[in-house]
Order: sequence, then C-alpha cells, then structure tokens
Amino acid sequence: MPVEKVMKRDGRIVPFDESRIRWAIQRAMWEVGVRDENLLDKIVKDVVDRINELYEGQIPHIENIQDIVELELMRNGLFEVAKAYIIYRKKKAEIREEKRKILNKEKLDEIDKRFSINALRVLASRYLIKNEEGKIIESPKQLFERVAILAAIPDLLYDERVFSKEGTHTQDLKRVEYYLQNFENFDGAYSIGRFKLNKYHFERMVNLYRELAEKGKMKISIDEFLNMLENGEFDEYENVIEEFFNLMVNQVFMPNTPALINSGRPLGMLSACFVVPIEDDMESIMKAAHDVAIIQKMGGGTGINFSKLRPEGDLVGTTTGAASGPVSFMHLIDAVSDVIKQGGVRRGANMGILEVWHPDIEKFI
Repeated sequence: MPVEKVMKRDGRIVPFDESRIRWAIQRAMWEVGVRDENLLDKIVKDVVDRINELYEGQIPHIENIQDIVELELMRNGLFEVAKAYIIYRKKKAEIREEKRKILNKEKLDEIDKRFSINALRVLASRYLIKNEEGKIIESPKQLFERVAILAAIPDLLYDERVFSKEGTHTQDLKRVEYYLQNFENFDGAYSIGRFKLNKYHFERMVNLYRELAEKGKMKISIDEFLNMLENGEFDEYENVIEEFFNLMVNQVFMPNTPALINSGRPLGMLSACFVVPIEDDMESIMKAAHDVAIIQKMGGGTGINFSKLRPEGDLVGTTTGAASGPVSFMHLIDAVSDVIKQGGVRRGANMGILEVWHPDIEKFI
C-alpha cells in the first residue's frame, strides 16, 4: 500500500504530495545547471518507490523523506545535485531555528512558516502579546485569530434575526450592564464555530449590543442573543472569521497597528488617526500635548493644525513677551511622541499642518 500521509515537523499529519518532492529536487538540479526532465522524472520515481518500500502502510516523517532524496541523488551519481540539496536543507533548518528563537517556541506551525524572518521580528517586537517578563506568549496564528474574531462580531449583531432597522424595540439594559460588569467571568465561554471568544471579545460584543439596543435596534434580549450564540446559531459566521484570517496570513491585507495591538485585548481601541484641536493659548497647547500622549499610548496617530497659533515674535498680551511661534510647539509635540511610544511598541506618528497664509510658513517648510 503506497504512502498516503506525511508527518510535518510540527506534528501535523498531511497528505503525501509527490509534487513537493519534485520541486525540491528540481531546485537542486537547477542550482548546478542540470535541466533534464527525463532525469528528474527518474529521480522522483526512485524516491517515491523507495518511500513506499520503506514505509508501506506507515506515516513517514518529513525528515525521513528528505534523507531518502539525498540517498537517491547520490545513488544516481548526482553528487553535485545532492550537495546543493543538502545545502538547501541546511539553510532551511537555519531559518527554522532563527524563527523559533524569535517566537520563543519549540515548534513552528503552518502560519509561522509563511512569514519571513524580518516579518516575524516585527510581529514579535510590536504586536505579539508578552508576559510581565517580556517573553512572547502568543503566536502569529493566535494574533490573527483574535483580530479576525473581533472583526466578525458586528456581523452577528447585524444579523436579521437580531437587528431591526426600525429602531422600535426596547430591551432590558440592566442585564447588559450585568454582563459588562462581569465580563471577566466569560473568558472562552462562547464560540463562533471553532473560534473561542476571549473576555475582551465578549466585552466588545456586549458593548456593541448596548449601543444598538439604546437606539431600539435589537429585536431580542441580550440573554436570548447569548443563548443563540451558545447553541451554535451563529456558527455560519465562522466563514467570515476564516476569510479575514486568511487575508492576513496570506499577507493580502493587514489592518492598522491599533487593530493588531488592541483587538481582543484590554484597551480595545482600533482607530488609527485622530485630529487634535489646538487654540492660541497655553492651556489649549498643553492640553493638546496631553491628548497626543494619551492617544499615542493607546496606539493611535495624531494630526494637528497649528495655523491658529500666532507667529514667532508676536506680542503675548499676558506677559508682554514675544511668542515662540507654531514651529516651536511642533517640537514640543514631537518630543512627547518620542517619549510616549505609539501603543508601547514604536515611536509615535504625527501630522503637522500650517496653512499657506501663516507668516511662519517658510520656517514650517
């Protein structure tokens, strides 16, 4: 009986795929300038026959298969090809080891393998959850799952069985407040298909229910809604989670930094960009600096129009001194951003605006 399954390095059992063997051998042949389809066909057949001979009715490990490829290349006198294949294996092993170190884990899963070392370094330094000791306790797969779950939650509440466009329904908001006050007790208590909601997903979901219920948009009570969720009546939205998850892990689409950092986590802020108002007085300027610090602490970026500030050298009525001008206060905001990292993971992002009619426009430029 031919081999039908293979064990991967992370322990997963997957279907045996002859084309993957063919591609690996072909790469090694091309590396040394050998382009012979007939020879390639023969080597692949020899390898597959040898696998079936040694592991009939069994599930070989991927390393066993790669060992057989090396031996069959040498048996056919293709020593340079075998050397190229061995070097390729070694490089892949080094990459896997580096990824394991970055992610602080013993085995890589199928999602870890899709990302380059540099991409994993960015995920590890900015987005993956760490414990109090600074050690990573979340995998990229878990990161993208918690983001995708949160993205799908509104679909449940806008389901036609739950949502009313008319806004004529009244629900008991005391029960909603009960769930919000006790949200920590519902960590992992509910699922959408195979995806479990953590306590922050639950809190966000109940908060959204409350917002819609206050507008009369909820047809059913919060208890009825949660019963439906518990009974699997919203499991169809598992596909929505899967779709968004796949967009991220296939690197087709990636949400903004706050969404990656805060989805399914305590802060919960997903917005990326904020306009901070500023007036031509010291209280307003200092309040703007304070607001920038708080927003960037939570992961947001800020934009400020400094055009209302008087130009450099203008008279300050309260002190009879000279104004320092908008550019100097831009340096203040910049210093705040330098100290308060955006979401605790990177230097803050600001946008400064000055209208062309402002006397300090040339200095601004």
